[in-house]
Amino acid sequence: SNFRRVEALHCMGRACQLHVNPQAAQMYFSNALQVIERCGEHEKRAMAHIYSLVLGSLARCYENQQMFMESESLYLTLLSLLKEEPQENRCDIAATLNNLATNYCNSGRVEKAIEMFEQVMEMQTADSAYNPLDVSATMMNMGWCLMESCQYERALSLLEKSVAIRKKCLPHEHVEVANSLRILSACCERVGEIKRATQLAEEALSIASSCLPRNHANIAVCKGTSG
Repeated sequence: SNFRRVEALHCMGRACQLHVNPQAAQMYFSNALQVIERCGEHEKRAMAHIYSLVLGSLARCYENQQMFMESESLYLTLLSLLKEEPQENRCDIAATLNNLATNYCNSGRVEKAIEMFEQVMEMQTADSAYNPLDVSATMMNMGWCLMESCQYERALSLLEKSVAIRKKCLPHEHVEVANSLRILSACCERVGEIKRATQLAEEALSIASSCLPRNHANIAVCKGTSG
């Protein structure tokens, strides 16, 4: 059946991502999307869940290759699909808006990104169904975007809140704690808080060194920040 074909293609694409083969992953995701697009509307609705997974996977594939217009188009299609069942899909809608806002930030459309991050923050803080770590991720992404637009004080406030949530919800020696400390350190450096920036960078490096392989890229990044 078409459903089984799409499911198999999506699984193959995910396997290629795990083996760091983005070109092959994109091919499988694109083929899966083509199968779906050839289906009638009734069959598409029956495949809504796998359809949304394929759209999201292919959008992230394009974004990782800096194909921002292509990924934007897919994220918007995914949003339209999710909004057909807005209450049931509210967490996925927020996640997709977050991804779309990140896409805008990475492609230089910073003000549009900030506006969308604010929309996501309103959704997440008004509904207890959202995972605190999802809220933390939105704060971190928006904080980074604010840094890119030189709104450092506002960025610092969000990044501090994000770090606090991650420290509360995750083990201390967790890579996401290290990543968030590294970004907070960079923001502190930009506002002239050099001593605090150094302390945060050293903490990030210590955590990354304890939970990642010695030659992992994140350790090199943390060393660069602490140096």
